[in-house]
Amino acid sequence: MRLALIGDVHLYKLDLQPKQWLSRRVIGHTNLLLNRRYRFNHSLLTPLMEKIKETKPDMLVCSGDVTTTSLEDEFHDVAHHFKPLSKEVPTVIVPGNHDRYTFRSRRKKRIEALLEGLVPDSFPHYRRLTDRWHLIALDSAIPQILFSRGALGKKQYTALEMQLGGLTKDDAVVLLCHYPAACPPGVPSSWTHNLAEDRSLRKLLDDCPARILYVHGHIHQPWYWVADAERGQPNGDARGQLAYLNAGSPCLTSSKYPLGQGFWQIDLPDDPGGKVALTHFVPQSNSIYGPARMKQKLARADHTIIEDLHWHGSTVL
Repeated sequence: MRLALIGDVHLYKLDLQPKQWLSRRVIGHTNLLLNRRYRFNHSLLTPLMEKIKETKPDMLVCSGDVTTTSLEDEFHDVAHHFKPLSKEVPTVIVPGNHDRYTFRSRRKKRIEALLEGLVPDSFPHYRRLTDRWHLIALDSAIPQILFSRGALGKKQYTALEMQLGGLTKDDAVVLLCHYPAACPPGVPSSWTHNLAEDRSLRKLLDDCPARILYVHGHIHQPWYWVADAERGQPNGDARGQLAYLNAGSPCLTSSKYPLGQGFWQIDLPDDPGGKVALTHFVPQSNSIYGPARMKQKLARADHTIIEDLHWHGSTVL
């Protein structure tokens, strides 16, 4: 079973109607005008989707934040990029905090309405991937006035408890959520940006006998780490293992990732105790420009994609 994982695309529109400034969007668009628009290169999204299609995944999962301030036009752009691939590859998108940026966007169920068929109708959303692998998708996005804090809510959390409680050591779960339940040692976290139930969720995951691969986004930095290697069985058997995979942000450019952070390919073994093969695909270029000069080129207003783009896949496991 092969999954492709992306997250934090953050498509945006700069033009706002006057009344739309009378909301939290004044904060988001101020940041967008002064900072974010110079760091995100959305011309990378088309070759990204083409590369994902080329890898022939059985499913595409997205950890949310596909928009910046949950405008209708932003969701139309998301549909433009995701819908064609979804006709060939089943796609599951969970909402991120930017996809419910305002209280009105939640009341109108904007992401559910405009991305129908891509975003589940209800959560927790369950799908059986193989005989032993399961997918559980969570909705952790709630609008806030000042902070970026997420929450599952009592009803969804209780349902998740029941789902995980029915699993055994011979089961394995891909748990998809926008917010991380934990971060690697040394990575700072803030109460204002965390999941409200992160502590209780970590305990719930620790107590679950099944193998869990927790995939998420929110923090724009791709990583993979095993939370407790001792949970695995002898002789390399990974039953019961708890690991976290951060999607990263495919259109976010930096000196380390001048052409964005790419996407993950996840190959699940038939045996839940077997090896999960992770490959991180990152776009590169044969251009003579170094990272600093490349960043300057990508900061141009047209954000033109470099013609000699190619992909480098790094195998993590």
